[in-house]
Amino acid sequence: MQSFRRYIANTRGIAAIEMAFIMPFLLFLYFGLVDLTSMISINRKLTYGASVVADLVTQNNATVTATNIADYVNAAELIMKPTPIGSVRVEVFLFRKVGGSVDKIWVYKSTGGTACGASDPATTGMDTLMTDNNDLVVSRVCYTYSPYVATFLGDKVLGATSFPMSEQIALRPRMSAQLACATCPTS
Repeated sequence: MQSFRRYIANTRGIAAIEMAFIMPFLLFLYFGLVDLTSMISINRKLTYGASVVADLVTQNNATVTATNIADYVNAAELIMKPTPIGSVRVEVFLFRKVGGSVDKIWVYKSTGGTACGASDPATTGMDTLMTDNNDLVVSRVCYTYSPYVATFLGDKVLGATSFPMSEQIALRPRMSAQLACATCPTS
């Protein structure tokens, strides 16, 4: 009976057992918070990058070139640092309202990153921002984020090992009602 009391009173291994139970949770919590703050930071950078590119495009007088837009993408690269621009996709669309319908006039897509989606931005609601023969510039910046938790645990916890993130900004040209692109494709 006395040896049983000594066994119950013995506390030498309790800390190791507690650590074995609590440490996995604390590590998961730590890496989860690292991922959360990283995603918030990247989301803010995507929003600001899309805003800067759209703003720079809309400051052109009546015509912009693909070379100009490529320079504006370089500005987005500075915003996205330390994320390499090769992982980021920048797309710029110009829509024009003609006779009540909104039509895509030209598009510019950077070569980096994965596509922002299979389709162009939805034109629903754009007609309220425009008058006839008026343009609207839509800038979309996309990035595929790979969380640290998914790196260690695979898709078991999060359901995937990477997540697409994108932001889209729509602005009207400042210097003229219409903005042509001399060297941009129409689709």
